[in-house]
Amino acid sequence: MAAENEMLRDLIHGWLYDPSADRDAIAAALPDDADDPRGLVRSCLERARAGREPGVHLDERFEMSHLRGRYPDERLNFCVPGEYDPAEPMGLLVLLHGGGSDTPREAAQKWFANDGGYPFGDVLADMPCITVAPGNLLLPTHKRWSNPQSDAYVLAVIEEASYRYNIDPDRVCIAGQSMGGFGACHIVQTIGDRFATVGCHAGAWYYGFWEGLRGVDFYLMQGVNDFVPGRRPRFTEVAFARMASAILSGFHIPHTYSEHQGGHSFADPLARDCFLQFLHYAPGRRRDPFPPEVATCSHKGAFRLYESPHWFWLTVGRTHYGTVEMDHIEPTEPQPSYCTTDFRHYTVRVPGGTVRARNHGDNRISLETRNVEELTVWLSREMVDLERPVRVVINGEVMYDGLARPSLAAALQSYDRRRDPGMLFDARLDFDIRRNDWALQKRFAPPR
Repeated sequence: MAAENEMLRDLIHGWLYDPSADRDAIAAALPDDADDPRGLVRSCLERARAGREPGVHLDERFEMSHLRGRYPDERLNFCVPGEYDPAEPMGLLVLLHGGGSDTPREAAQKWFANDGGYPFGDVLADMPCITVAPGNLLLPTHKRWSNPQSDAYVLAVIEEASYRYNIDPDRVCIAGQSMGGFGACHIVQTIGDRFATVGCHAGAWYYGFWEGLRGVDFYLMQGVNDFVPGRRPRFTEVAFARMASAILSGFHIPHTYSEHQGGHSFADPLARDCFLQFLHYAPGRRRDPFPPEVATCSHKGAFRLYESPHWFWLTVGRTHYGTVEMDHIEPTEPQPSYCTTDFRHYTVRVPGGTVRARNHGDNRISLETRNVEELTVWLSREMVDLERPVRVVINGEVMYDGLARPSLAAALQSYDRRRDPGMLFDARLDFDIRRNDWALQKRFAPPR
């Protein structure tokens, strides 16, 4: 039995950490009757928490081998409070620095200074959570936090922090300033389900599937005087934040909007005080990884739309041809410049599919889809009673009514989505809801 258990753990470890592993072969070798598959996956996660000292640790490299191979040159900066106890889980705050396409990795260290543009060093040292400030990937764009590569990188930063320290996966928060605020407007839409709260100061966005933020805590901060004629363009104009808040309010989605009379930089006392309020707020937030109502779009992003299949307990697979509606904000000039003077909001039709889903709490789940041909519903014991039949209704039609079988493969596959031990699932239900266009055409064809 001990040999069998060791072999099983080797299989799981290979799935989790070996990029060259044959996933199909591992899945075929996994037992069908593993007890507590989620607990087994968590027990196989790599941890090296002993000997970690409190204090500020700058210019760190990734230690996990699979991440070090992917990000050999990236740098992490940690601030660990003196009260940290490796035996007790603690929250994590990820801070995204500002800048542009030529901003060096070292810019992230400014978060732990006590002067200059990020005067929060003493405050972060006294926070009841661990803070990590990663240097961003050196991409040729001033939207370096707003793309799929940076999404994967942020998730890797969280995984590395959880390897070093005892992190509560439901108390992970993130916040960004300027270019990092761009990233916050992007991340809250694409991987916002990973965080207890997402804070954005002096950010911007062009596209928004804001309806999808049900279950996500979004904290918007903005200075009225971010734009300074002749000195600072309207690149992060207050209109972006006001419009996002108005749209969220229109969808009746709870969020925080904090507007101050200051400017763009944290060197401004009003901007600094506004962000300090967020720093006091964030450690008390806790994520619900299994919210009863979720909505998602297959393609999301603040500046460009990327494939974004996973969201809480849904995964959108293949989508049908067609478009969905999304909010859009843009400059009004025919040829906008960096110093553009005004903006307008309207909705645009973009390729993609949407899913709106509700867990009714009685082993009954309903979904409404648009342009979606394949999707997955992930199930946990917190969501349904797996000892009883689960009924799934899609677009008014009963698509499943039976037992949902827990499996170790499902738990591992759910971990792959976000590398998130707090949002693991016991079972998965896959649906093919492709329309038979030829049958529909014949059905509605006029009689001969």
